[in-house]
Amino acid sequence: MSKTESDVITRKSSLFRRRAAFSLALLFGLLLAGAAMLNHNMRPTLAAMAEARIRSIAARAMNDAILESMGDEDIYTKLISVRENGEKVYMLQANTRNMNILAADCAEAAQNRIAEIGEQGISVPLGTVTGISFLSGKGPGIRVSFTPVGSVQSQFNSDIQASGINQSLYRVNLKLTASVRLILPGVSETIQVSAEAAIAESIIVGDVPEVYTNVANEEDMLNLLPSEKP
Repeated sequence: MSKTESDVITRKSSLFRRRAAFSLALLFGLLLAGAAMLNHNMRPTLAAMAEARIRSIAARAMNDAILESMGDEDIYTKLISVRENGEKVYMLQANTRNMNILAADCAEAAQNRIAEIGEQGISVPLGTVTGISFLSGKGPGIRVSFTPVGSVQSQFNSDIQASGINQSLYRVNLKLTASVRLILPGVSETIQVSAEAAIAESIIVGDVPEVYTNVANEEDMLNLLPSEKP
């Protein structure tokens, strides 16, 4: 082989290597761009799905905790004392100790239920995160795991309203609010979920009581102390 032929082969080999290196670099760049695009499109989808799952878990946990508290048939008498003067109810007074115990027990039960759920997983089809409409819902699933962690706060609300002729309905509601932390790759946010249910109610026959006492909620109508006893 002459020197000229050898130089030609060397140049072709060098050109091939440069083209191969360029092709590999281009392919690597495209893969990185594709991965970045998928990651960008995937975050809001995963966050939305995880948030929906967390809201469902927290709501179910809190509702179950409230339902458990309603199993006591004497719950109303434990929470509210009715003062009467003859046949007339003149004062409704909250038993704040029992209310605080009930609220704490419900909040703890709900928080434990959320913790017991453990690790959760969500799966998003690859086609969905591409952002291409006709590929949505297609392709293999991309699975991400997360563990809901949070705390539950409790609050009592109460109201009294007309319920027929010369009758009033007095209701005590317990509201639980869960603050659950969602942590995913590239996503970190706190989600608040609330559940509220009437845990005690009573029909009062006659005039609406003029005085109510309840220190569980300072903005509630039941925060008036009796100025005098009939």
